[in-house]
Amino acid sequence: MSQLLLTLRNVFGRKSANLSTCSASTLPVIIHRKSNPEPQHRYEQGGYHPLSPGEVLHQRYKAIRKLGWGQYSTVWLVRDIQTQNLAALKILISDLSMRSKSGCWDELGLLKLIRECNPKSQGYAHLCQLLDSFTHQGPNGNHVCLVMEAMSLSALDVYRALPGAMPIPLLKRLSRHILFGLQYLHECEIIHTDIKGDNILIAGVPPEEEQDDIQLSTDSLMSTSFKLSDFGAANMMSNRFAELIQPVSLRSPEVLIGADWDTKTDIWNLGCIIYEFARGSKLSDPFWDNEGSGLNPPQTHLAQIVGLCGNFPLELLKRGKKSGQYFDDQDQYSISLEDLLSRARHSAQDVRETAHFLSRMLVIDPNERWSAAQMLNHPWLKHVD
Repeated sequence: MSQLLLTLRNVFGRKSANLSTCSASTLPVIIHRKSNPEPQHRYEQGGYHPLSPGEVLHQRYKAIRKLGWGQYSTVWLVRDIQTQNLAALKILISDLSMRSKSGCWDELGLLKLIRECNPKSQGYAHLCQLLDSFTHQGPNGNHVCLVMEAMSLSALDVYRALPGAMPIPLLKRLSRHILFGLQYLHECEIIHTDIKGDNILIAGVPPEEEQDDIQLSTDSLMSTSFKLSDFGAANMMSNRFAELIQPVSLRSPEVLIGADWDTKTDIWNLGCIIYEFARGSKLSDPFWDNEGSGLNPPQTHLAQIVGLCGNFPLELLKRGKKSGQYFDDQDQYSISLEDLLSRARHSAQDVRETAHFLSRMLVIDPNERWSAAQMLNHPWLKHVD
């Protein structure tokens, strides 16, 4: 590990040019949309359902166009012919309709719980909600179909359109909304496990298909609502069945060492996203210089966490099934959140306050890491809508 610690600063010294010092009301955001086709070989028995614009499913939902796809589903913009409202139809691969192949997965059950748990909660409005569901029989098998709220662009779309860091006022609004969503989710005893920029969506109508470039102002973004979406990887606290969770570079310390994880793992995950948006570069890069350092991605990732957050508590290491693979010396390295955030050219006050906020999320020991409810009471989010 010592080889990497000697040169770790290179990981944290990336793009710093940004418009974060511009007025939030004048900053233009031009989003260039890209569309990558789904793998055609997945249209097979057990795989995707073939759908064409104009087709009607469940005698109610008329397909307009494909919005996206993932490993386990395709998502279509549809019109409800009963209400004339737009919705997003998520069509899961047919393998997931069979208990023998889906294992403990139950996205539909979790979405129903989210919908019914406490609709009066403030966080309810910041989770993308299930509107309807049905099973469709197609040529590749039976497909569970989830009718969800139609949403606009993602936070990742907005972030990528910026030349560097996200303006702090906009980032505060996004953070508050998603923390409300997480607070509600955790009260329902659900762990999201897959928080990333493209799972944070902006409320509103999806852009038209021919809109390749979309121009927004941060004025309009400051009046929108952000919602957490995609619960396909979520786990119940009572049934944490997933062996490995979270996007690779966003994995929490407890997940990396194979220790038990709970709702606090979402807080670390979100903290990494907030840092990335505030800084203009990722907090960790597990694949940085693996060949040169002789370290594998988990070792690299752990070294970066130790360098930023300090040593792992002994009690946490004892709980980690994989701790012995990575921890065999006392190498130390130090770099601060304030040092890193200052490179994004935010004001000194914004750097200081944002670093303090993130320092409560990016805590190695999950027992000491703040909850979503505690984060919502942090002064950084005071007076934020």
